[in-house]
Amino acid sequence: MKYIVKPHVRERMHERRISERTIKDAIANPTRIGYDQKGRMLIKKLYRKNGKARLLLIVGEEKDDILEIITIIDTSKVKKYL
Repeated sequence: MKYIVKPHVRERMHERRISERTIKDAIANPTRIGYDQKGRMLIKKLYRKNGKARLLLIVGEEKDDILEIITIIDTSKVKKYL
């Protein structure tokens, strides 16, 4: 799936040390996909960082077969969100 990363998301990627490669992998091979009340796509990807389980949440809107990424969240609270 093609995607667009908003400038806000780029800032969060830098702050949270999340690579473009990790984003691509999450979109291509998600652990789970859901939708919120506003119809936004919630992509969840379980991955390992520094040997520890982490969960990457990508929030986006689909527009003309392109995913516009609104924000990303990286958390160690895997059980809570997965």
